[in-house]
Amino acid sequence: MLLAKIIAVAILIWFFHSAKENGQEPFKWAIIGFVGYAITWEAAHLITDAITENRAIASTFPALIAMVGAWLIRQKLISDIKKL
Repeated sequence: MLLAKIIAVAILIWFFHSAKENGQEPFKWAIIGFVGYAITWEAAHLITDAITENRAIASTFPALIAMVGAWLIRQKLISDIKKL
């Protein structure tokens, strides 16, 4: 759970700085990134709990999947800027 919290803070900072670099609203992007991370983490957590008893996997896997989800959301936001 600590890993998930550390990554959540890193996601907030990453999206905030990405928005500033691209001339967008930093707080809006940070919120979008955090919400995307949280939803993805929760979904992965529910699935992982249902299929495994291994505590190490159950606590690490959702955070890693949520990081990938946040990265995809960031890529989408950046590609939307380039279309304009």
